[in-house]
Parts: sequence; C-alpha cells; structure tokens
Amino acid sequence: MIILTAGGSFAQTYLNQFDAEVASIRELGEAKFVEKIRKAKSLIHNAATIECNDLDQCLVRNFDFTRNLVNQAQAVNPGLHLIFLSSMSILDPSNSKAYGDVLGMTAYAYSKYLAEIFCLKSELKNVSCVRFSTLFYRDHKKDGLSKLASDAVTTGKITIFNQGEARRNFLPLRIAAQYISKLTEQHKPGKRVYTLASAQSTSFADIASLLQKHIPGLEVQDEEIPAAPPVLSEFSTDSIDELGRIKFSLEEEIAEYIKSLRS
Repeated sequence: MIILTAGGSFAQTYLNQFDAEVASIRELGEAKFVEKIRKAKSLIHNAATIECNDLDQCLVRNFDFTRNLVNQAQAVNPGLHLIFLSSMSILDPSNSKAYGDVLGMTAYAYSKYLAEIFCLKSELKNVSCVRFSTLFYRDHKKDGLSKLASDAVTTGKITIFNQGEARRNFLPLRIAAQYISKLTEQHKPGKRVYTLASAQSTSFADIASLLQKHIPGLEVQDEEIPAAPPVLSEFSTDSIDELGRIKFSLEEEIAEYIKSLRS
C-alpha cells in the first residue's frame, strides 16, 4: 500500500495516475493514522506548509511533524520506504549538490532542511529524500509559468523582467508524480537523495516566445528590475537517468494548459 500524508495538488496528480491513498493525521486522528503507517509499503511524505507566520510555525508544521512521523514509522513499520518530498530551496543556488548557507535560509527552507537531515539520520532503513526543480502545476496560483500562460489567455499580454533572462528548470507536476511512482517501484535498500528535474533549463524569454507562438497577437512587455536572488536551473541528470528518464515536451505541456484555459 502506498500512502501520501496530505492531499493537495501533488496528491491529486499522483492519484489520477497511480493506486495510492491519502492518510491525513488531521482527518483520521493519530490512532488510525498510525495503523495506516503500519500497513504501508511506501509512505510519500508530501505534507508541508510553505507560507508560515514565523520560524517557529514552520518548525512545528514541517520539522516537528516529520520527526513525529519518522518516530512512529520506526516504531510500527521500520522496513517501509519513506519518500520525503524535500525542497530545492535548501540547496546552494550555485551548486545543486550542496546545501545552502543555513543562516541565509528562509524559515520554510530551514524547516525542510532540518526535516531532510532528520530523515537521513533516522533509524529507518529505507529513505528517499526528493528535491524537485521548479514544478509546472498548471495552476496560476502555484507557479510563475502557469501565471504567465493564464495572463496570456485572459488578458492578451504578459510581463517579463530584464528581457526574460532568468532561467528555470520546469518539471510538469504529472511528470514529477511519475518519477515518484518509479521510485516506489525501483527503490533499493538504503538512504538516498534524488534530484528530479528536466534535462534542460528554459528562460522566461523562451517562454514568452512559446506563448506568442500559440497565442497570436500576444503582447509581451518587459520591465527592468533589480536582479532577484538566483534560483537553481541547472541540475545533474544522475537521478532521472537512474530511474529512467521520462521524456516530455514543455511546449506541448504549455499548449495543453492553454487549451484547458480556453475551454
């Protein structure tokens, strides 16, 4: 049995493609939640709070919950495969294989950093910590690419910054879910960290060109702003090559999203 610890966009996308169930401690209560853990073969820990009021709240919701979850799993099902959905925000912006400066991390990133380290240092035998690149949710409230596409369809114009020079490594949410499914099937005993990303980065200037291709007459405005903090866009392909690379066309993914927005 494959269990996800929360609902939300990732869980829904995963459940649309694969057999699993959501077991939320808030909805089930602790006793029933622990019974789900006891029976699980793979436990996908996707529960997290991104927007926190302060550091303490982030630690309570992201680190403390993860620590309690790991301790419960160790007690009732130490052989399960824990898949912890971590965050690329914990990484050095110039090196996707190294942790960033702890003191410079946001409250969210710090809470995810502690949670990842705890999972890797725990007594559980099978742990996979997963960092996704920038996810393409197909939801204008969730990510910048979706917001640009939504603005393009609804207003006929978009705004990019500094000539769209910033780059991202976009990974469609459905592809991310497919990689996690591969991980549940192919995991080898032990503790591993996986970086799941597409094989190439894309600039926002490229995104604007793709949107113009599919939306004739689209107006693209450019604004010059102070340089924003760097975001990782180049990642090693070791993890996706190990699991089996899932090929996709970002242009086709965007075109399908545009179609859904128009319908």
